[in-house]
Amino acid sequence: MPIDWAAVNWVYVALLSGFAFLGSLIGNLLSFRSRLIGAILAAVLFAAMYVLWTYYPHGIALPGVKPT
Repeated sequence: MPIDWAAVNWVYVALLSGFAFLGSLIGNLLSFRSRLIGAILAAVLFAAMYVLWTYYPHGIALPGVKPT
């Protein structure tokens, strides 16, 4: 089953990629070069950013997310 690349919401992909990058950058800075702690912190920070961006009522229309 091939992927329909035209149907991909690239803005949303870029936003989530930015969250993952920012979470990993901060996680690695806070972990003092411990890879396991850095990975855990990155996952927690990404989850926090995703939840805040998706569910906090900031009034910005997100691509692919239906307003509640």
